[in-house]
Amino acid sequence: MKNRKEWLIITSLVMAIVMVLSVGMPLSVAANARDDYEEAQQELESIEKELNAIKDTKKKQEQEQKNAQTQVNLVKSQITSLNEQIEETSERLAEKQKELDKKKADIKETDDLFKKKLKAMYIRRSGNMVATALAVDTFSEMLTAVNTLTNISQADTALLEKLNREKEEIEKVEAEIEAELETLEESKSLQESKQKEYATLLQKVNQQLSETQAQEAAAQVAYEDAKKKRDDAAEELEKEFAANGDLESFVGGTWRWPVPTNRYVSSHYGYRNIFGYREFHTGIDIPAPRNTNIIASNSGFVTTATYSNSGYGNRVIIDHGGGYKTLYAHCNSLNVKVGDFVAQGDVIAFVGTTGLSTGNHLHFEIRQNGSTVNPYPYIKDN
Repeated sequence: MKNRKEWLIITSLVMAIVMVLSVGMPLSVAANARDDYEEAQQELESIEKELNAIKDTKKKQEQEQKNAQTQVNLVKSQITSLNEQIEETSERLAEKQKELDKKKADIKETDDLFKKKLKAMYIRRSGNMVATALAVDTFSEMLTAVNTLTNISQADTALLEKLNREKEEIEKVEAEIEAELETLEESKSLQESKQKEYATLLQKVNQQLSETQAQEAAAQVAYEDAKKKRDDAAEELEKEFAANGDLESFVGGTWRWPVPTNRYVSSHYGYRNIFGYREFHTGIDIPAPRNTNIIASNSGFVTTATYSNSGYGNRVIIDHGGGYKTLYAHCNSLNVKVGDFVAQGDVIAFVGTTGLSTGNHLHFEIRQNGSTVNPYPYIKDN
């Protein structure tokens, strides 16, 4: 087994060397076309990296904007709530002030009445005591009259004391409400200060986000221009291959399964119904997780490695000589460039769902002399 494996490796290397030396075409493709393609690819990758960095910055700024707006809304809500509390507390304070004013009026009225009664009692007890004595028939009645006057004095005194206690209680509650109102006003002032701070922050974040969006738009335009330039260069490079003809001799050997970790076929070669229409499927579909390795089914030269607007999305085409070519479509990203020589089993791309695709999978084709053939019999056992 070991000798057979070594023999296969040596044979593959010898065949590759013979193919390059005898055919020579792919390596002799105009250097300018290859250089232009590589330069355009490098420029595209550089702009794409810059664009991705801008998008990352934009994403962070959008989160900062969201956070700042949330804070502004929260502070506004708190200020609204404080205003409502201030209004309700002010109304309670006004009611207490009315109650206090009434209590003061009651005290003054009672006090004035009490003073008049005391004055009357004093006159009766002093200058008019004889009249009091003459007005009663017995000593007992006189004592009763004097006691009555004394009780009236004590009752008025007690009433005044009660009114003053109530007044003090109202003043205490009033002071508490005033302190509460003062605290609410301080809280409102603090929240208004925060509102200005967050509003300033939000304005700054909005300005930064606006600038980043402008940078993104400019970078996106530059990316599209660079992508077109790269695609045009790839097209020119492919024309160079076409003009010089395909590899004359087939590299030989067996064909390998292009997604080694996944062997399930979700759609076979031939006619199928899709979205209610009958169409001819030119290859097989092998579903696999995004970024799963795709390998070269056989050795050869990469003649196409770019995005296709025809529905294939990111695709790779490899020329294996003798009229045989393989196509790998819907790739998430590519790992080779036009003009690269790839050995069987090399990772050339990664599974994706670009182009007209409804999920991550590889669309794989084998073409012979320009026409597709059913690839399954070629790869099913390898």
